[in-house]
Amino acid sequence: MNWISTLSPWQWVILLAIPPAVLSLYFLKLKRKQLAVPSTMLWRKAVEDVHVNSIWQRLRKNLLLLLQLLFLALLILACLRPGWSGQNRVGERRIYIVDNSASMQATDVDPTRLDAAKKRVRELIEETSSDDVGMVIAFSDRADVRQGFTKERNKLLSSLDSIQPTMHNTDLTEALRAAAGLANPGRSSFEDLTDIQVADAVPATVYLLSDGGFSDLGDLDIGKLQIKYIPIGETTTANVGIVSFAVQRSEDKENQLEAFARIMNHGSSQVSFTASMELDGKLLDASTVTIEPNAEAGLLFELSELEQGQLKLILDYADSLAADNVAYAAIRPERPINVLLVTPGNSALETALQTARVQQIASLQIEGISFLTDPKYFESASSSIYDLIVFDQCSPVALPQSNTLFIGSLPPREPTSESNVAPTTTEAISTETKPESSAEATTQPQSNWGFGELQGPVVVLDVNRSNPMTQYLEMGSVGIVEARTVRPPESGDILMIGDAGPLFGIASRGPFQDAVLGFSIVQATGQGVEYNTNWGIKPSFPVFVYSAVEFLGGGITESSAPTVQPGWPIGLQLSSRFKNFEVAFPNGTRSELVRGDESRSIFTQTDQPGPYAVFADGLERPIETFCVNLFSTRESNLATEETVKMGYEKVAASGTTVQARQETWRWILLVGLAMLVVEWIVFNRRVFL
Repeated sequence: MNWISTLSPWQWVILLAIPPAVLSLYFLKLKRKQLAVPSTMLWRKAVEDVHVNSIWQRLRKNLLLLLQLLFLALLILACLRPGWSGQNRVGERRIYIVDNSASMQATDVDPTRLDAAKKRVRELIEETSSDDVGMVIAFSDRADVRQGFTKERNKLLSSLDSIQPTMHNTDLTEALRAAAGLANPGRSSFEDLTDIQVADAVPATVYLLSDGGFSDLGDLDIGKLQIKYIPIGETTTANVGIVSFAVQRSEDKENQLEAFARIMNHGSSQVSFTASMELDGKLLDASTVTIEPNAEAGLLFELSELEQGQLKLILDYADSLAADNVAYAAIRPERPINVLLVTPGNSALETALQTARVQQIASLQIEGISFLTDPKYFESASSSIYDLIVFDQCSPVALPQSNTLFIGSLPPREPTSESNVAPTTTEAISTETKPESSAEATTQPQSNWGFGELQGPVVVLDVNRSNPMTQYLEMGSVGIVEARTVRPPESGDILMIGDAGPLFGIASRGPFQDAVLGFSIVQATGQGVEYNTNWGIKPSFPVFVYSAVEFLGGGITESSAPTVQPGWPIGLQLSSRFKNFEVAFPNGTRSELVRGDESRSIFTQTDQPGPYAVFADGLERPIETFCVNLFSTRESNLATEETVKMGYEKVAASGTTVQARQETWRWILLVGLAMLVVEWIVFNRRVFL
């Protein structure tokens, strides 16, 4: 037992003077009016009062006096604030960090781990002193500051109740970085969105409530934060979860699809259960799975040829986490793209565009150079009928409303008018590409392409592996007779460099992309058509053509739709023929997708697990699908960690209670008020008797 004085010396003097003052009231001699009465037998009570109020008489037993003195004693005792080591801390800055990742939905703690964590934080908040300040942060793979530092418990409790479970992975780094930034110099605390700047670091206690399923924090500097880790969940919780699920075409059987899944057993005993496969909500197949302790097993389903559909894998096994017992995969819809090749004649290029793999994703139209003066071309170029137009050794009057690939030719300069497509004309299109002079190079707007002087022979030195068109290219054995250096617009990128300079580049043009190759595959001479490079007979050339069609045209090549984890963005390659897109969520709602000026759109609203579908203007069938799945070994492993690593130190679990000072003055005051009520009752009974 220890004591904390809450009053100053002069306040104690006043308080201690009250009991003697009360006691003296019972010794006061009342001044009564003298009256003559025939007898005092009926006035015995009045005579007793006269004796009590006589200062020379002995003080008799009086219940009222005892109750009043007892109340004053309790009041004095409460002002001393007696207490002992318990579960409450006084005058602290507290930061409550609550894990709301996918694993916190486990039901090994009733009703869930997240609910148990919120209940424990609520107890900690309700036990705090009026001088304590607190902050509430929820975290998964990102930090969410629900409430800044405040003394108001209602705000802290309200922000705690607003924390909802997520399907995200666990990463404590951002949450601790946010806590350290708010508790240490620069931004110490805030309330009502107003930062309070401080000169020195203010220590704070972090109550971390989690199952410990996060990676090492490395050398993260947490300043003067004192971490108290309160584990939530059981250390022996077993669980079975799906960690991968995908669809691909069978290599052995034609027109056959195969669905693969990988299932992990995070437990100390063997498990057996049934795995069911559904296609668009209907049972397709089922299989019995047996997995050894702390091991994984593969699962294979053979499917007939399907154009599109949504697959769902369900594990019929009752464990503590249902979220990882379901996984989704989607068979991507066929999305044929329209490709136009304008060429004076190029057998190598035409052959590469007519391979089986290219024909699987593209519909090819081959035209001569004279087609560029045909009214049909201007109509199609202005209405985005083609996803990709390949200009081989030629250039149009104006750039079309589609993605383009120029081979051995230079794109026309951007027109000054609002339209990018020139009106119908019968003007002949020249196949000759003029290099820019040094004066033109300095005065030409940076939004236009430029060519250098014709040079040769040229050797390719390096390619940009970060771009899908060149990531698999091997150009070491390719020889080039003549080539021009390529200067893309300011926003462009160089994809291939030779000993003469840049040979291949790409640049965005609003929602479209233009790629320019500085040398031709073949060229016309007085003796006929001659090869300008041996690239056309190399294996890398059809690989390049296929990658260009897939990337610039936006064709779909894989049967299985891409999948991401909840909360992670996904890049969607959308056709330039459409302007408006909508994304259908797993719950049936839809959201508009803005394509913007880039050919690749980034979609970030991926919190819901399940299949997503992308619809284009005027089309009933989706043009793209993708799935969101948990697929996390760390989240599926539900064994709660007893020790977590914070930088170079290990923090052991603090248990379910936190040792601190326990106050008792509230209970003492409550008993004192009860004594006061009893005193009032006794006094009233005495008066009315």
